[in-house]
Amino acid sequence: MVEEYLTADDFEGLSEDGLAEACLACSERFSPAFAAFATRSKPRDYDDIIRDLWARVGRKASAREAEEFERRMEAFPEVGCDDPYLLDYYAMSVMGIPLEALHVLAGGGVERALACSELALELLGGFRVLLGDEKSELWEVERQEQLRVIAGLKAGRHPTFDSCLASPTTRKLVEVLPGLVAKQRAEQDEYLARIRRQQQTRE
Repeated sequence: MVEEYLTADDFEGLSEDGLAEACLACSERFSPAFAAFATRSKPRDYDDIIRDLWARVGRKASAREAEEFERRMEAFPEVGCDDPYLLDYYAMSVMGIPLEALHVLAGGGVERALACSELALELLGGFRVLLGDEKSELWEVERQEQLRVIAGLKAGRHPTFDSCLASPTTRKLVEVLPGLVAKQRAEQDEYLARIRRQQQTRE
């Protein structure tokens, strides 16, 4: 099955604020995923970042503000994880979505909005692989939700923090995340146990 990403044409007609809102809505839809995978940060920490970014909609974020937000995001202990065997790796991957939203707020335009959209879809594609379910609807549910939010913005309907948490994407994530996290936790534990055995052998 060939899956399509959004294109610049899909975002045509949105203002800079509209682009930012679309990306922030996308970010908040993934809040349950961050909460499920993060092992050291509190779920509220992620939501607080989104709320604070949303409060900046209506004015372009200055370079200084953007740097401050980047520092806040980089302070999340999961952000430095580059090992796909670990749960934190997937929390780190989710953090990339609000990072792209920040770049849109800083004037990144359609290019960064597309990057945000693609990152979210690719992350769900990765979840589908972890689930071992090629027929999972996660990808298409999120793609349709992105298009729905964009259409709403063009019609003057603005997403809210709470409406994002009630979205089809979020409901689907809440449904599959327990099994997904349990499977990945088992793989993580086996991986870490193997490393410990190797270390003991060398000693």
